[in-house]
Amino acid sequence: MEISFSDKVVIITGGSRGIGKDLVRAFAQANAKVYFTYLTNGEKAQNVVDEFSRRYAATIKANAVDGRSKEDVHNFIETVITENKKIDVLINSAGYIPRGLFLNTSEDVWKNAIESNVSSIYNYCTNVLKYMLLEKGGCIINISSVSAHFPAKGQAAYSASKGAIESLTKALALEYGKYNIRVNTIAPGLVETEVVKTISNQVKQEILKRTPLGRFGRAEDVSNTALFLASENASYITGTQLLVTGGRHLD
Repeated sequence: MEISFSDKVVIITGGSRGIGKDLVRAFAQANAKVYFTYLTNGEKAQNVVDEFSRRYAATIKANAVDGRSKEDVHNFIETVITENKKIDVLINSAGYIPRGLFLNTSEDVWKNAIESNVSSIYNYCTNVLKYMLLEKGGCIINISSVSAHFPAKGQAAYSASKGAIESLTKALALEYGKYNIRVNTIAPGLVETEVVKTISNQVKQEILKRTPLGRFGRAEDVSNTALFLASENASYITGTQLLVTGGRHLD
């Protein structure tokens, strides 16, 4: 099934690497006009723009934005609106993954987890929703995690932040569904990105044993799900968490 986003404006946060980068690829391939954000590495972000601009006939723009900053997000969204007059899809993919047992989690780490993973979504949604209301339609996808409902040891701050995202998503779906605005989450399991390299082989093997499909996720598993959720094929889906875990959540 071919999905096209021609004439659609898509914002993807955290698009310079990992899952976010593949989301940029997928929506560029589907002919969307893609704006993605990055935090500090402008060279890596430009490489993403160059790579996918060569491969696809799509407009792709990289923007340095700190999602924790209300001012940064506001200015970025105003730029997108000035250039396009609308925003069709917002995908909140940027995030922070702290590790450590709860009593070893410093206040700074805790606050950064909440600011990066929850407050950033608040900042983006408050700025984008008002324009979606004017258009009487739109789609928001928040990238959550299987850890929101099935946390592992050492994930207290991360799991708490992802659980908050799930609750916020349902609340937004309830409040704005009557305006044809859909809000959903995608909750991946362990996906083969740079993050996997920091996990020990022992832990990875334990995760594989608990995964019925017997493999780690790939970034395209998440981006393909996002393409579906953002498309008209999912026009009757809102307030839902799609678990992209290979069945790991069944353990």
